[in-house]
Amino acid sequence: MKDPETKKMWAQAASASSVGLEIAAAIVIGYLGGRYLDRMFGTSPWLMYLGFTAGIGAAIKALVRVVREYQRANPEDPPKSDDEQQSVRRD
Repeated sequence: MKDPETKKMWAQAASASSVGLEIAAAIVIGYLGGRYLDRMFGTSPWLMYLGFTAGIGAAIKALVRVVREYQRANPEDPPKSDDEQQSVRRD
């Protein structure tokens, strides 16, 4: 049986690699949905633009979700203040 750290690493890799497909799918679905609605209502090209924009918004949301999951799984030290960084450089 694999150790828990290895399982955690593979789960993070799977989540990060699937975000690319999720981004592409969100944009394509938004675009095609907008084109379909444009043809139905005769509003070309406005609903296509709206669908494309909504797809980009969904893609950004997916990317932010994956980044937050990664940050929760890998907590790091809080960023150092400028004073602390300068004292480290002097040493």
